Amino acid sequence: MKQKMFIKHLCFAQAFSVALLAGLCSCSEDKGLEVPQNPTAGGGPLWLSGDADPDQTWMTSVSMQVDLSVNGQGTVTAQTIGDATPVVLGQKQVHGKDVLLLDVPQGLGSSFGLVYDDGSASKQYRRVKLTGDLRQLESVTFDGSASQAFGRHKAPVSRAATNSALYGNSVMEDVGYMNFGSWAWDDIALALVEDQDASKSHTSLIDYEIHARGEKDAGGEYHADEGFYISFIYGHTGTTATRVLGYYTRSADTYSDIEYHDISEVISLDYLNGKAKVQYQLDGNTSVWYDANFDYKDGDGLPSSSRPSAADPKRRGDDAFNTLLVNKAYGDRITAVRGLSYKIEVPKGKKFGFYLRTNGSLSPDQRNRLLKLGVPEDRLPSTQINFSFAPMNNLGKHRSAFAVYDNFSFMGLDDSPNNGGDLDCNDVTFVLSNLKGEKYRPEFTEETIASSKNQGTIEKHPEYIKPDKPEGEEGEAKLQDWTLGFENAGTAVDFDFNDVVLKVTPDTKNHTVSVWLLATGAERNTRIYYGDTYLGEAHEAFDVNPGNMVNTVEEGLHRSPVLLADNLPWPSGYTMDTHRHLFTIKVTEDDGTETTINSNIMLGDQRDIPQVLCVAGDWDWSLERVNVETSYPLLGSWGRNVHKSEFWNWYSQPSHGHVFKKKK
Repeated sequence: MKQKMFIKHLCFAQAFSVALLAGLCSCSEDKGLEVPQNPTAGGGPLWLSGDADPDQTWMTSVSMQVDLSVNGQGTVTAQTIGDATPVVLGQKQVHGKDVLLLDVPQGLGSSFGLVYDDGSASKQYRRVKLTGDLRQLESVTFDGSASQAFGRHKAPVSRAATNSALYGNSVMEDVGYMNFGSWAWDDIALALVEDQDASKSHTSLIDYEIHARGEKDAGGEYHADEGFYISFIYGHTGTTATRVLGYYTRSADTYSDIEYHDISEVISLDYLNGKAKVQYQLDGNTSVWYDANFDYKDGDGLPSSSRPSAADPKRRGDDAFNTLLVNKAYGDRITAVRGLSYKIEVPKGKKFGFYLRTNGSLSPDQRNRLLKLGVPEDRLPSTQINFSFAPMNNLGKHRSAFAVYDNFSFMGLDDSPNNGGDLDCNDVTFVLSNLKGEKYRPEFTEETIASSKNQGTIEKHPEYIKPDKPEGEEGEAKLQDWTLGFENAGTAVDFDFNDVVLKVTPDTKNHTVSVWLLATGAERNTRIYYGDTYLGEAHEAFDVNPGNMVNTVEEGLHRSPVLLADNLPWPSGYTMDTHRHLFTIKVTEDDGTETTINSNIMLGDQRDIPQVLCVAGDWDWSLERVNVETSYPLLGSWGRNVHKSEFWNWYSQPSHGHVFKKKK
């Protein structure tokens, strides 16, 4: 993700005289301390003027402006990528052209995603690379082709060794291309590592069947068939042999009525009716789609945009370049990906799974296993076949994987017959989407949940086995939080930035902001404001008297966070970079005077000593009287040179024993 940071002198290093320190001690919260408890983090006095980067703003963000252009109208959402639950950085309704302003956390990574939803089943995605600048301007166009891509086409399927009566739908209709974030390729490559047994990483279920609940009507009742889309997305295999993707269905308590439904050939044909299975775009160029495939092809990794016709006998290998190799060659230059898609409908109440069928012979072991499960002789597969449910496979091995990721769920299959293969389950990989174009969250069967092969994954990802909740019950997507740490000790003593700690969560969809009080290390009466709106006194909010510190000492007072407000106005165009100064504390001094503190008020001879740090996410603040540079050793490097992105994630690397650990 891209973020903007302007670092204002880090103030940790040497510079004030003893006389100045003495003069400022009268306004320090740490009354009675003559010297700091943690005076150094490498040798000298800390948090003094003159050592910080002139661009420092003391906020861990990149300021991003995205100039948007869409064909029509819809919602554009900026979000993190690579997370099971994406974090929304900003959202805007766009009609034609508009501007989206974002605070992008500096420690987020090298890129973030934009998702355009115009109400069609196929959303559009773009990756935005972070340049390493503190302010970044991007222009992004969504051309509307996603909603126009759907149109039915017959998919060719190899008929070799096929019993058309047994395999039912041996030809299915594709519905065109569905779009996915280009980071989907990164997610799959990490979750299903090439040449590594999929059972080792516990990132996916490797032994599964699904229960068809049906689709919901307006009253919330399940009815009719359960529908979803399955889309080509990613794969890497060394074979060019016939492999046919399909799904099977059965009644809930028996395999006696098992039915097989072929979907499409996946390897031996590069082009299905002249269309590549997967396409991608480079460098934000929305005018050219390049072709990709699953089978391995030697070459220099430079795919062409030309495409042979459906009648061309030399379809394979002309320009369909393997997706894994494309991903390695271009990385985050790949800004969009789309896959040829099919609509699947499974009758309510049925159990179902997926398979990859070959033209080899059914092994005796697999035959016996299927018979033992209750598959009748006349319904045994006519060829060797790899199922998603491991007990149906030769030797009972897993041959498939299913994982739920940020904007999609994916399913991978291993193409090796019988005893062969590396069990990486990524030879051919597919995205599953619900009929709204969102990630499909299936209801896995009791056998799936009980399988010993899945326990490591279920422990790590319990959300995989939770059935879909009714619409609206899962709540809004996770929003980006910011932690504001206030220091009210002037330029003297501790600089622990825990005198008041707030969590601030802007909601750019509803144009509101919520504020939570997390901690107070203040001794005096300290009132909290948002602009002119009074939110409360820090100690009263925790139901303690002034002088009591809350959530700043491990063995001291602990309190749960307190919601101060959840519907404050956050108009369109507000960002934390430009409007965090609205969050203000006012401290009543010993002489009755009042001191106002916010991020716009700097101290010191050069007016470069901050009184507020604004940190991305759920930050662990310093323990009482522990200088923040002691708590976070990389903070000094970040403060002195904000332009070096290797220091941008300083806030995620605390020094052991120096930060307050929130109770779970």
